[in-house]
Amino acid sequence: MKHAAFDKNKVMVGPTALRNRFFAAYCLLAAALPVHSHKVNPSVQRTVRVKIAVDEEFRRRPLQFLETRKLVAAASSFFQKNFGLAFQIQDLKYWSSDNSKATLSGLFQSLYEEMERGESDIVLGFTGQIRSESEVSGVASYRHGYALVKKMKYEYLTRVTVIHELCHLFGAVDLEQETSVMNKDEPRLECDEFTRQIVHLNKNRRFDPAVFPLPPEDMNSAVSLYLDRKRLYHGEAGVPLMLAIFYLEMRDYEKAIQECLEAEKIAPHEPAIERLLKLAHQRK
Repeated sequence: MKHAAFDKNKVMVGPTALRNRFFAAYCLLAAALPVHSHKVNPSVQRTVRVKIAVDEEFRRRPLQFLETRKLVAAASSFFQKNFGLAFQIQDLKYWSSDNSKATLSGLFQSLYEEMERGESDIVLGFTGQIRSESEVSGVASYRHGYALVKKMKYEYLTRVTVIHELCHLFGAVDLEQETSVMNKDEPRLECDEFTRQIVHLNKNRRFDPAVFPLPPEDMNSAVSLYLDRKRLYHGEAGVPLMLAIFYLEMRDYEKAIQECLEAEKIAPHEPAIERLLKLAHQRK
């Protein structure tokens, strides 16, 4: 990505290096501060450790790390209120995002491949790369516990997108429900009953990449919730997609394929659906 004021005939080594040193020192100081200045809410039943990854475009302007802290704190407040969950920043890493990637999904794949979670439970990436207006504002993987959010024009939009993507990590899906944080087009800071139930079920989900997020005894309960939602016929591709993920883990490959095909009717040419369908056929 080109810089608006970049001149290839001038090399600004001194100022750039100095700015990077100041930024690094600033981030170390900010990282030492607690996410919340008040006492921990006694209703919190689990605190999820977060690794923050910020790319060069996102951190170009000063005080961007404070912004990420505010975003995580806002998400933590929402999750405390609705699910009894909280988030705490465990680590901050710089991430050199690939400017050649045409989509946010492509950037997400790079983040997943390049950024290890370490001692954290989840990885939350932020990018300042400019995309087209039609491009999605966030991507998340339920199975892997990674999420990526792009910098939005307005702080509120970035905040609600962070919460939306974090909900995906706990089993929530994009909904055709107007007053919901999981509305796929215009999410709001409100929680619908389906999202509340599925996130509560995933409250103690595992983030170990070697095992499925939910233990066998909870998988059937999750499938029942998704099937109940599916029967409402809202045309939500994320519901059969999640069912396919669960059926694949349960080794019911016929049902996994069926759910992928139903999701494909709603969202044709969606890469995630195509990958899952291919995997189900391979394992069948």
